[in-house]
Amino acid sequence: MKKTALICTGLMSGALMLMLSSCLTVHAKKIVEAPYYPPEEAFADAGEQEKNFKVYYSSSKAPVIDGEFNDWEGLEGVKVRRMVYGGMFNPENTDGTFKLRADDAFLYVFADIIDDEPQENKFPAPQGWRDDSIEFFFGTDTGYHTFYKSTDHRVRIVPKSKSNKTAYDVGINDVSMSGSIKAVIVYSEHGYKIEAAVPFSLLSIKKLKAKQKVRGDFQINDADGGKERSRLIHWNSGKDNTYLDASSWGDGIVIDLADAEEAK
Repeated sequence: MKKTALICTGLMSGALMLMLSSCLTVHAKKIVEAPYYPPEEAFADAGEQEKNFKVYYSSSKAPVIDGEFNDWEGLEGVKVRRMVYGGMFNPENTDGTFKLRADDAFLYVFADIIDDEPQENKFPAPQGWRDDSIEFFFGTDTGYHTFYKSTDHRVRIVPKSKSNKTAYDVGINDVSMSGSIKAVIVYSEHGYKIEAAVPFSLLSIKKLKAKQKVRGDFQINDADGGKERSRLIHWNSGKDNTYLDASSWGDGIVIDLADAEEAK
């Protein structure tokens, strides 16, 4: 009788475990890593991604940081349309074009941001990602690496006022640098434009030269409704990892400005 009882108990225990196992299998939830990354098909309407961004170099010509933006006309830029989060890409909500220039002392950036609800950003540069702002990532070390090298930098430009085009904050690697970087921001009903001059001395760069390969990425932080960031968009990386992983950046090339102008 004892053997029979033991056998019955074992059978009942086995059946119970099987039932529990089946229940767990049927009702198990799929684990989704945070933050949510949209599927690859979400990028299908974003247009073809450029293989390289360009840095137009000239030792004799430099853009004037005045808010007129005519010094950037005719130069090729990259479209920032790779949604990291915030839904499907919609150019009416958020879109952007970035261009870079350089001389022997500065790296110049221009950003034309389409935003259906442009906001003034009240956060200081280290927290400026929480509202409307732009960021670009730039480095001269093209060897594979994840952690930032000494020449890898993240530059965040934070627009502050719709009425004062020189009201802004700037941060490099989350350190405020507004007194060392000249920038101008001009708002419109449907977005804002930025141009800025970043000294090479703040980027640990001595000089760039034509045909030099570089690395970088571009980012738009977009907030709506008086709230914090609701959309994050990159040029290259599909994840929110550019601020800590330089291997997620894309490739760039330095182009002689005179040669580019002559080719046109």
